[in-house]
Amino acid sequence: MRRSQTATTFITAVRVFIVIYLLFLGALALLAQMILPSHFPILSVVGFGSALVPLVVIYASLELGDERAPILAGILGLLLDLTSFHRLGISVLILSSLSVLIMTQAQKPESHHWLFRLTFVLVGTFAFLLLDYISILAETARWYWPLDVWSKITFASLLNLALSPFFFYLAGLPPRLCGWKPAYELQERPYAR
Repeated sequence: MRRSQTATTFITAVRVFIVIYLLFLGALALLAQMILPSHFPILSVVGFGSALVPLVVIYASLELGDERAPILAGILGLLLDLTSFHRLGISVLILSSLSVLIMTQAQKPESHHWLFRLTFVLVGTFAFLLLDYISILAETARWYWPLDVWSKITFASLLNLALSPFFFYLAGLPPRLCGWKPAYELQERPYAR
């Protein structure tokens, strides 16, 4: 009895640690996308300044697979909104919706193959940046779609696609060293008896 209670306490502590760790990664991603483009102007051209936080949200949605992912996405969206002007709430809604959509698909076993994960990253980043730009256009009541906006959205999505295998590996390394496994790895598969 005592041993199972200790194991349950450890599992709960690891689950809390994972959320705090992902929140810390999201804050680092937010700082990186604010600081690095000012020092390296080429990163601003390819849309680096807005692509890292959605990558953290997509990773959290795929790995956590429960109600913690949209909550984390909402907190990161709030931090992202606090750094911009006159946009409180837009990133919270978009990132939380993106997290819920990915989380519903993350329950399926085929969604954990790399092809599907890369598709989630590409489409999720593109959808976030597109909806974010549409919200800016709706606020200003101007419907102007210049080519440089489309190129930034496309390049930022492709940049996240290229960074995602490295990011997923490096972000998943510390929790796995602590003994944590994502929920999809703990589920018994009917064909693996």
